[in-house]
Amino acid sequence: MPGAAGGRLAALAGVALAGGYLATVARPLAHAALNPSPYFLQRAVGSGIRAMIPLQAVLASRAGAHRTAAGLLALMPVARRLSRKVSAT
Repeated sequence: MPGAAGGRLAALAGVALAGGYLATVARPLAHAALNPSPYFLQRAVGSGIRAMIPLQAVLASRAGAHRTAAGLLALMPVARRLSRKVSAT
């Protein structure tokens, strides 16, 4: 039975990480869809690039590499700070 509990925990972690991906990318994409100005489009593309980090964390977690997924998520604040200094697009 320990394997079943671990499987449920991994599935729950995957759902949480996927939610983090959606939270990162959904709002800027919705703004760009409602108002396709260059400013909002650039923000949407930048958020999509930054959202690759939680997406990779989801994929790593699903593959069983939970430590790698946690390490990837630790890069999110760094990516956010760097994107303020240098445009991701």
